[in-house]
Amino acid sequence: MKYTECLKCGQTSPRWSFFGNTLAALFKVLIGTLTGSKGLVADGVHSAADAMSSLFILIALKVADKPHDDKHPYGYGKIEYISTLCASTFLFIGAGSIFIDALKTFKQGIHEMPGDAALLATVISLCFSYLMYVSNNCAGTQLSSPAMLADANESKADSITSVAVLLGLIGAKLGYPNADTIAAVIVSLFIFNMSVEMFLQGINGLIDMSVDPDVMGEIVAASLKIEGVAGVKSIKTRQMGQKNWIDIEINVSHKISVLEVHVIAEKVREAIMSEVAGIGGISVATYPID
Repeated sequence: MKYTECLKCGQTSPRWSFFGNTLAALFKVLIGTLTGSKGLVADGVHSAADAMSSLFILIALKVADKPHDDKHPYGYGKIEYISTLCASTFLFIGAGSIFIDALKTFKQGIHEMPGDAALLATVISLCFSYLMYVSNNCAGTQLSSPAMLADANESKADSITSVAVLLGLIGAKLGYPNADTIAAVIVSLFIFNMSVEMFLQGINGLIDMSVDPDVMGEIVAASLKIEGVAGVKSIKTRQMGQKNWIDIEINVSHKISVLEVHVIAEKVREAIMSEVAGIGGISVATYPID
């Protein structure tokens, strides 16, 4: 974590994301309905799905912050992956409704020309979505929170789909009545893709995916700095939301006493906790060698 302010930002960003997505959804659907813009209404449905997923993420972050106990020795961090799965489900359902509505429009041949207010509303939505993406991505990256990064990706998707809607509206104004409906289809396909990616991220987290190789290298380097460590025999890691849990086995000389082995193991644990960011807990085992 680069700045101490990141903790406060991490607490406020999810709240702003929920309220912001709710207001954005109401704004887009209202203006899209009044101006006859299928693309803007589709983008509003996307924001509504984002709002629901942001609510799940906000609740998940509250639960994940609870300390570990006897029943949950590794803490509650995996609830963030469950919230990611919920968010991806809402996005998938929203994308399906947008896609079906767009197909009906093509079949019926209804091509209502969107009003000028739709253009201004789309530009405002684009700027707002991008600001939410910057805020959530910064906090999620600094805190290594999969839930906040998922929320940031949703805001990023929202801003990109707003660009598609804007291009569709411009195309409709230039005399291509199908452009707005085509934009709605593009929006739905993009949301489908985002939902699948988020779903896979949540699954990977639930099945104890290992940490990045760079983090593994930092753990090994911190361990080898301790006098008495002859090598690192094995490392097993698991991601628990914002924290990582480490099971490491180090090589030590078989000639030293049990007390010395214990001291070395404790020094390794302290070194990893102090030098490697995002560690929630460590189990250090020793293996005697010649």
